[in-house]
Amino acid sequence: MLLNINTKTRYAEKRRTERLQSFGLDERALQDILFRSLDRLFPDDELILLMQSRSWQEEPDLMAIDKDGNLFIFELKAWESHSSNLLQVLRYGQIFGAMRYPELDALFKKATDPSQSLKVTHKAKFGIELSDEDFNRKQIFVVMTNGLDYRTREASRYWRSSGLDVRPWVYRIYAGGTDEMLLEMSPFRVLDNPYEDIAEGYYILNTNVSNTQQDHDDMLSHGKAAAYFDPWKFKIERLARGDVVFLYQSGVGIVAFGEADGKLVKAPYQGNSAHPDEEYSMNLQRFQRVVPSLTAAEIKKITGINHVFMSTMFGLDADSGKAIRKFIHDNR
Repeated sequence: MLLNINTKTRYAEKRRTERLQSFGLDERALQDILFRSLDRLFPDDELILLMQSRSWQEEPDLMAIDKDGNLFIFELKAWESHSSNLLQVLRYGQIFGAMRYPELDALFKKATDPSQSLKVTHKAKFGIELSDEDFNRKQIFVVMTNGLDYRTREASRYWRSSGLDVRPWVYRIYAGGTDEMLLEMSPFRVLDNPYEDIAEGYYILNTNVSNTQQDHDDMLSHGKAAAYFDPWKFKIERLARGDVVFLYQSGVGIVAFGEADGKLVKAPYQGNSAHPDEEYSMNLQRFQRVVPSLTAAEIKKITGINHVFMSTMFGLDADSGKAIRKFIHDNR
C-alpha cells in the first residue's frame, strides 16, 4: 500500500495502482527488470538460491532452500489475470517436489561453484546440519501477481486453505515522475486479502447488524452507507460519486443497494455527543431494497468467487458488481 499524504492537512489517501500497459510495458519486460534486480529482491539472509531458470527448459524461474531444508519454488511470470500463474508453479511442484538431496545438490553446484556442496553452504549460512532426508520434505510455492489480479490471489488463498503452501508475491505499480514507474513489492506474504486493491466502483458494506440492530436499521431507513469508529469509518472515504454500494446483512445477504453521492457526512455515533464524528456516511442515490435478500450462496454462484463477508467493506471487480446488479434487476 502506498499513501499520498498532504503535509499541511495531514490527510492520507490510498494511492490507486496501475497496470503495466499504462507505462507501455508488458509482462515480459517486467520479468527482465526483476531478474536484473534479484539481488535487491531476494532475501539472501533467509534463503539459499538453488537455481535460476534456463532458456527453453521446463524449470521454475527460481528455486531456493530455507534453513529447514524446505524447497521454495518461484514463478515470476507476471501474466496479469492469468490462472496459468498458479497452475504453472504447481506443475513445477510435481516435477521438482520429488527431488532428493543428490539432485538438489547437483542443481546447486551447476548454478554456483561445483566444488561447494549444498550441505556445506547451508551449514555455513544457517549453522544447522541437515541430513539428506531433511532436504525437500516440504515445498512452498511462491507466485508473483499484480495487486489488481484478484483472481490469481483468490486461487492462492483457496489452495492455501486446502493445505497447500501457496504464497502470493504481490507487486503494485504506481505512476512516478517523468519516465518513471514506481514498483512496490511484498515478497513472502503468507496471508492475503485478494480484494484489497480493487477500486472499480462496486463495494459490499456490512450493515453492522451483528453489533447493533440500530445501525442496520438506520442505514436502511435513511438509504445510506455508514461505518463507525476508527479505523472502520475511514473506509467510507474511499467511496466516490457513482460508486455502487451493496448493503450486506450478516447471515442474511444483500438487503439493499444504491449509488454513493460522493459527499462525506460526519456525525456523532447514534446521535450521542460523547462520540462526535464517529459515524462516517454517504447517502445512496437510487436506493433500492432487495427482497428477498441475495444470499452469500447466490452471490458466489453469480460471481464465481467465494467472498468472505466478515470485513466492514470490500471492493468487487466490475464484472462481479455488474453481474450482481443485473441479477437483482432481473430477479427481484
